Amino acid sequence: MGVFKFGNHISICVIFPVMLYDDRCSLCTRFAKAVNMLAGGRLTIIGHYSNKGRYMRDTMLDDTATEMFWIVDRRDAFGGRAALLPLLRAILFARGGLGMTYDNDDDTCESDTCHVLVRSASLLRCSRHIRYDTPVKSGADSSDDQDVR
Repeated sequence: MGVFKFGNHISICVIFPVMLYDDRCSLCTRFAKAVNMLAGGRLTIIGHYSNKGRYMRDTMLDDTATEMFWIVDRRDAFGGRAALLPLLRAILFARGGLGMTYDNDDDTCESDTCHVLVRSASLLRCSRHIRYDTPVKSGADSSDDQDVR
């Protein structure tokens, strides 16, 4: 389990690996639901625009984060095409995840980028790998008041 802190006040606990997806896009949400089904709910799946997703995106990822889905583990974040192999590994080997948290009931797109061909091209075009300087703390070390990334 990893611990993220908002200053010294609020901490967010997640179980790695985490998949971040665009929860404002119906196609991306269907993709996330399919991944959740294939993983049997053992993978933590969080929307980009949820509170946890926003915090992870702002502290760990770059400005292109919402253009693709991400697999985030304790030391790396893989986005788009680079996330395909880590996603397969996560589906097969993830244990103890929180499953998919889904708050958007209307399943409507807020942009016109939900077209299947546009999103598929985006997956093939976009690829990122981010390695952290500071590893995320495990749950056993969460009593410290340091900020973690």
